[in-house]
This record gives sequence, C-alpha cells and structure tokens, in this order.
Amino acid sequence: MIIKNILILLLLSLIFALSTPVTAGKLYRWVDENGKVSFSDKVPPKYSRSKRSQLNESGRVIEVKDAAKTPEQIKLLKEINTLYNVQQKLLDQQLARDSALLKTFQSTADIDALAKSKFEMVESHIAIASGQSETLKKQLLLHQKVAAEFERKGKKIPQKTLNNIQSSQIQFDKNQGEIAAFERQKSAISEQRIKDNKRFNTLSTQSNKNPTLKQDTIPSLVLGRLDCPETACDILWEKAQVFISQQGQSIIYTSDNLVLSKTPKLGKDRGLSLTKITQGGAGHIMLDIRCADSAAGKATCKGDKNKQLVTKFQQLSR
Repeated sequence: MIIKNILILLLLSLIFALSTPVTAGKLYRWVDENGKVSFSDKVPPKYSRSKRSQLNESGRVIEVKDAAKTPEQIKLLKEINTLYNVQQKLLDQQLARDSALLKTFQSTADIDALAKSKFEMVESHIAIASGQSETLKKQLLLHQKVAAEFERKGKKIPQKTLNNIQSSQIQFDKNQGEIAAFERQKSAISEQRIKDNKRFNTLSTQSNKNPTLKQDTIPSLVLGRLDCPETACDILWEKAQVFISQQGQSIIYTSDNLVLSKTPKLGKDRGLSLTKITQGGAGHIMLDIRCADSAAGKATCKGDKNKQLVTKFQQLSR
C-alpha cells in the first residue's frame, strides 16, 4: 500500500512537471468500471458523470464531484425532501404549542389548578342542567298522563296535548344532550391536564427546546418506513423510539410525532429522526438518516450500515 502511494505521488509529480502553465493545477482522478485509477487534466466524456476528485499541485484532494444520481436516487431524494417539509411543519406547530404552554404555566401545579377550576365550573353547569332535567321530565310525564286519560276514556287526544308532549320531549332531549356535552368537556379537561403535564415535564428535561432541521448535514439515500392503522400507531411509535435509543443516539427533541437525535458533527457520526404521519385512518412512521456535510460524512451516508439499520427498523412491525 505504501509503495502504491509512493508511485502515485511520483506519477503526480511527473504529470505536473510536464504540465503547461495553462493546465497546471488542474488534475482529476477517477476510477473506471474495472477499478483502474486514472489521472488527467481533463475527464473523458465517458466518465463525466462518474465520481471524480480534483487535486492540487501537491496531489491533495481539493474538491470531489459525486457521481450523477440515478433515477431511483432522484426519486428517493424527492421523498426525503417531502419528508423534510412535513418535519418542518410538525416542528413549527409543536414549538408554537410548547411556547404557549411555557408562557401559561410555571409548574405542573399551575396546570392542575387551572384544570381543577375548569372541572368545577363544568360540574356546576351539569348540576344546573340536571336540576332542569328533573323539571322537564316531570312536565313530560304530566302531559303523557293527560294523554293516557283521554285514551282510557276512549276519546281522541287533543292536538294541544300532543303538541305539549312533543315540545316537552324536545326540551328534555336537548337538556340530556347538554349534559352529555358537559360530561365530554370534563373528559377533555382531564385528558388535556395529563397531556400538558407530560409535555411540561418533557420540556423541563429536554436539552434542546428550539431545534432546527438540516444543520450542516446531508441525507443518506435510504428511508425506513413502518405502516400501521392510525389507532394502533402509538405502540409502534414507542418501539421505534426505543430502537433509535438502542443505536446509541442522543435524543435532543421529542414530541407526539417527531423525534430528533443530536446533529452529527464528525464524519463517522449519524443523526436519526423519526416522524409519525397519520392521515385518513392510516399511519406511517418514517426513519431517516443524516450525516455530517463532509467527505467523511458522505462516505458514512453511503455505507452499508445504513441499509442494515433500515432493515432492522423495518422488522419492528413484525
């Protein structure tokens, strides 16, 4: 290997020694389909779409031109960009909700106090409506009793009595609907209290409350995808979060539909993100991989480990 490198450097020195002032400093290196390494001040048209490196007079790489994307890779990049737009929208929405939550409450005790106040107010409405319910029920029974007296006597029930029965029934049904709506409000208040407490505690321990996407990173051309019914995605979502934690990822941001790991800085690092998308009763959990925007990072993103990682991820749905 050392001898090979020495020979390459000697070849480079010879080429530059023979170069004219016009071509000095312009040298390209590429590998053909047989693995042969070639050097020249011009890249033949046959290899113009292949990966190639530009070298300086010292033989050091100063620029790398990646190979042209295949139709499949172009299609995948479009999917990745679409996913990025979805992530950005989800992130912006969640950050807005988080900001409002932190501005409204100083502690979980504040959340509980507000929920209790709302709960008591709704219960007072239920008490009033329940009292009205008893009155309306008595009126309905009274009108029905009058109608029954006419029937026992074999007489036709007057239209006025029938109208009274109908009117009382409508008022009673409306009252029962209001009580049911108040009960749903109570359930919603309880659910919101639990959700706000959970989110507040998450934000209190989260290292990055205002993350951004694509911080000097490049995407790996592989995507993981898990399909699930919308009602059953939560369990799979939990499994997916455990999965990326098991890959040694440092999670910096989590929400109900987005998980971001630490931005990769070194060439060997990878950044993973999870996105949960639900629509029309169906759900998808996406895993995408990003690398540092460097020569080493590009090599990492093209490595087979990413494909292996996605394969393991796909198996979570089994």
